[in-house]
Amino acid sequence: MAENIGRSLKQAANQLSRQFDEFAQQYDLTGVQLSIIDYLSRHRSALILQRDIELEFAIQRSTTTLILQRMEKKQLVTRQVAPTDARQKTISLTTKALALENIVHDYIDQQEQQLRDHFNAQEIQTFEKMLKYYL
Repeated sequence: MAENIGRSLKQAANQLSRQFDEFAQQYDLTGVQLSIIDYLSRHRSALILQRDIELEFAIQRSTTTLILQRMEKKQLVTRQVAPTDARQKTISLTTKALALENIVHDYIDQQEQQLRDHFNAQEIQTFEKMLKYYL
């Protein structure tokens, strides 16, 4: 019987999340919080709204609000009313979060490189094509 690709994909995603959570735990954070720090730091020159984070991570508004509130309590982000739309919040990294920036980038880049070291360009291209089917 052929393997269920969707189930395998879900298991791989869960394993990646667990590894990222384990790494983040040493900083008293979650993998998602570190991912948001990475996203915000890589888009520092742009005005990032909460809605952008919802779209980037494909998470619901209520989940995003909860994550950002927890990050705000840990003094990792600030949320302010957007200058163009009072219903929206802009999200910015604090100095505390910026201190983690290089650590997060290095970890993510290292994980990416390890993945690329195990597969050739054609395999990666095929895998990306399969992922885009679901996105």
